[in-house]
Amino acid sequence: MNVFRLIAAATAIALALPMAGHAETQKLRFTTSQVNPSEPIVVAMKGFAERVGARSDGRLQLEILTGDQLGPQKKVNEMVASGAKMISATDYGQLSIFAPDVGVIAGPYVFADLAAADKLFASDVFKGLEAQLEAKGFKVVMPSGLFGLRHVIGSQAYRSPAEMEGVTIRVPSSPMMVSTFTAFGARPTELPWGDVYNALQTNVVDAAEAPFGSIAGSKLQETRKVISRTGHQMMFTAWVTSKSYFDGLDPDLQQILLEEGQKTAKELTALTLETDQRYADELKAQGVEIVEDVDVAAFQAAAKGAFDAVPGLTPGIVDQVRAVVAQ
Repeated sequence: MNVFRLIAAATAIALALPMAGHAETQKLRFTTSQVNPSEPIVVAMKGFAERVGARSDGRLQLEILTGDQLGPQKKVNEMVASGAKMISATDYGQLSIFAPDVGVIAGPYVFADLAAADKLFASDVFKGLEAQLEAKGFKVVMPSGLFGLRHVIGSQAYRSPAEMEGVTIRVPSSPMMVSTFTAFGARPTELPWGDVYNALQTNVVDAAEAPFGSIAGSKLQETRKVISRTGHQMMFTAWVTSKSYFDGLDPDLQQILLEEGQKTAKELTALTLETDQRYADELKAQGVEIVEDVDVAAFQAAAKGAFDAVPGLTPGIVDQVRAVVAQ
């Protein structure tokens, strides 16, 4: 009798425990606005997804969705913040809608070079900005992959802010970007990336701004033939997931995401640098004029007022960031 009770108890315990080799599979949708599979960010996303899947023995499976399949970045980021099982390949300008201070990272002419950016991402100031995002429901798993220098594409050259006066230009949903182009004298219009081609084609906007790779990837050169090399923003993509979802993962899976995120940041930066000139050359070959004699100093001077006009910034945060990158 006691033997049967022991067997029954042992069976109940065994059924209550997870079976070895049958750990729960976590499936995450991994989204980006970009559409071209050869663009550096999409290539980096694929590598990240493959390594995460392999290291986790399939317990983390990432489905890559390109071209804003789940909606504009603002909507996707709202879903992430609310706890959705997703990773959003976004940027600090878009994230500043939720935590205004992080928008400084997406400010005009913040970084003189990559070394300056590295200082910020390694600093306590950046840790504080990450904490602000976490308080709004985001966990940064990849913080600092270079997306590229952003330039202006239009029907004419924009060599100075004076030539941008009154120009209607598409910008992403970023308070910092809106403020930047307002400071340049333009009329910024917020549109999802997927709408930019049609907006240019139908003259809803006169111009747009993006890195060479994104311009070529979305074929904006079919609608406009002049790119002014303003370099107004050194843009970094941030990959974020839900803080509540991340906190619920096993510690080893958290570690895999963060470690692969750091590795991918370096890989994406290298790939972006490697392909930037190639995209510029391809655009030239398709009849695009790339204007080099831009008065960058004039744009930099005009941009100084952009920070003051961004709503919600913590007093002193811009000076803190500038102090770190100037070290």
